[in-house]
Amino acid sequence: MSMPAFPDPKTILTRDEAVNAILISIALEETALSHILNAEGEKIQRALENVHQHSDLQRVLEVNQSVAAMLEQITDMQLVLTNKLHKALRCIPKAADGAPSGNPVQKPRPPCPPCPGRPCAHQR
Repeated sequence: MSMPAFPDPKTILTRDEAVNAILISIALEETALSHILNAEGEKIQRALENVHQHSDLQRVLEVNQSVAAMLEQITDMQLVLTNKLHKALRCIPKAADGAPSGNPVQKPRPPCPPCPGRPCAHQR
């Protein structure tokens, strides 16, 4: 995975561009956290594969404490990211129906060819 490219800090962004940049940064942080979680799971698996004597059990307990501390940090980060997401979403203007107004407009379908000899099911 390559490093993300962010705009130059001196670049003036529109409100929509800024909100998009914030949402992208949240997604990137979530991806990073998923990689950390995966690594912690692999750490536990390796520790459990090597349990053969009492001293190995002590090592497993140490790994468990390390993983628990990391999970606590990830949980804290999730709360920060959730808060950041909610604040970013409040910056998206709403349409009269309550949906975000920045949604892309769906393009109309191209006309389908006529269905010979029967009513066209595509036109419904």
